[in-house]
Amino acid sequence: METQELIIVDVFCQEYQIEINFIQDLEEFGLIQTVVHQEQKYLDKNQLVYIEKIIRLHNDLNINKEGIEIILNLQEKENQLLTEIKHLRSRLGLYEK
Repeated sequence: METQELIIVDVFCQEYQIEINFIQDLEEFGLIQTVVHQEQKYLDKNQLVYIEKIIRLHNDLNINKEGIEIILNLQEKENQLLTEIKHLRSRLGLYEK
């Protein structure tokens, strides 16, 4: 397993000044995933932006896990719809010529 792409949860929590329990709660709620390697919990670097967004929603806006889940699901749906709109516009452009 490539540990270069992983961040130790304890180090992450210290750096972002958050409780380890918060990461555990997010994982139990299904919002994030951790990786266990050699008895150490890690976060995938690819999730970093996503987790930072969750932390901002929680800390800056005081939104609970349920609210964060709803917001993230709505953002994902919005991105899917925007992608579909772009695709349909490009298809429509073929007929407008």
